[in-house]
Amino acid sequence: MPEPAAVTDAATLSGPDAVALLDRLLEVIAERPGGTGPLLERLDRAAALALQRSLLPARLPEVPGVELAARYVPGHRAGIGGDWYDVFTLPSGWLGVVIGDVAGHGLASAVVMGRVRSALRAYALVCDDPAEALTLLDRKVQHFEAGNLTTALYVMVSPDRGRAVVSSAGHLRPVLAVPGRAAGLTEVAVDPPLGVGRPDRARHNSEIPLPRGAVLLCYTDGLVERRDEIIDEGVGRLVTAVHATGAEAVCATVMADTDLARPTDDVALLAVRRRP
Repeated sequence: MPEPAAVTDAATLSGPDAVALLDRLLEVIAERPGGTGPLLERLDRAAALALQRSLLPARLPEVPGVELAARYVPGHRAGIGGDWYDVFTLPSGWLGVVIGDVAGHGLASAVVMGRVRSALRAYALVCDDPAEALTLLDRKVQHFEAGNLTTALYVMVSPDRGRAVVSSAGHLRPVLAVPGRAAGLTEVAVDPPLGVGRPDRARHNSEIPLPRGAVLLCYTDGLVERRDEIIDEGVGRLVTAVHATGAEAVCATVMADTDLARPTDDVALLAVRRRP
């Protein structure tokens, strides 16, 4: 059996092309005698990181009225996993903000993540309702990605940047910091994750006011989960660390206040600040 095509060119691929390459790589690995372990161990780390970069935004867009900042820290030694974030402008003038987490680590999770990310972008163009978009995505995951538990948070920020409409598929509630007030968790309804239960169940939207200078911080569970404590403790530390300052400063402060020297899970972090 020939080795899979060189993956070191993956940095030049777009997201869908990189997903196709990963799909083919997994097929070749699965066909090899002895299973996946030995070949996965031999994958070049630099190539793996290039593939991950192709599946995450190379840079966040410049968007009128908001500041954006993000961080990604892999929790797996291969340097790739299922956490992702995304930001895109829609023809209506609304801003789409997404963060999500495909369970697991490594190439398999990254492949599913890339397909889910691309599908949600497509659904965002055909419906202007976060809950509806996640309903469509749930049907896709259950049909084509059976067995892959996925959480996702889809936020649509209004053209005037004064409010956000949020739908959560099993994802942790974002933190909101408003000037002059202590930060806190948003009152967002949390529906079941993607890929479990009935795909036709009702999903919900929640509306969040965004006063000038407010910061909305979205994150994955690797940021707040620790093996020796309940998750509420990690969430409490995160809320304490968030202030209504610049988006980049918020991300830097949160990362500095979080022990990520040896992360056991992938971490994605995305801050959206309405300009004062």
